[in-house]
Amino acid sequence: MFDVAFDYSANQEEVYRATTKGLIEGLISGYNATVFAYGPTGCGKTYTMLGTDKEPGIYVRTLNDLFRAIEETSDDMLYSVSMSYLEIYNEMIRDLLNPSSGFLDLREDSKGVIQVAGITEVSTINAQEIMELLMRGNKQRTQEPTAANKTSSRSHAVLQVAVKQQSRCRDVLQEVRFARLFMIDLAGSERAAHVSEPGKRARINR
Repeated sequence: MFDVAFDYSANQEEVYRATTKGLIEGLISGYNATVFAYGPTGCGKTYTMLGTDKEPGIYVRTLNDLFRAIEETSDDMLYSVSMSYLEIYNEMIRDLLNPSSGFLDLREDSKGVIQVAGITEVSTINAQEIMELLMRGNKQRTQEPTAANKTSSRSHAVLQVAVKQQSRCRDVLQEVRFARLFMIDLAGSERAAHVSEPGKRARINR
């Protein structure tokens, strides 16, 4: 049972409104959210997430709406936004904004929150900055030829956008809200029989 299904005529805006737009309000209210594209190589995952200049995907539309929502409440609330971008390949984590840092480890902080130790976090003020960093990071993604695609991205790419907010009013208890938005472009989910590197595929998709 699916919440919604799209036919071949659906455009990027329709997909975004039906799947992701509703998450912005919760994010501003301090709730974490995750959006990911899943499917075999060549089915349009990266197109759905990234899109084109004429038909932007979920990344751009979500970030534009997020910063618009921040602007609309900025008279009352003080915000800070940061981003990180990593890939998971063969169960190893790599910082796409600083690939020379090697493989990174997961750590649990004092509040029980799982963090990627040593990941690069960049403060940002608009969607354009995040997209420029994401495009730079995409050039570092691991790619290998498969039977389905000569330049398939063989890693999971995870964009994390962190939103911190607190009231500007000093008379109000200074509650700090912190939320994360994860937007993920997964590696191809095709069956091993359809890929020229079945052993690697099995590890990638764990």
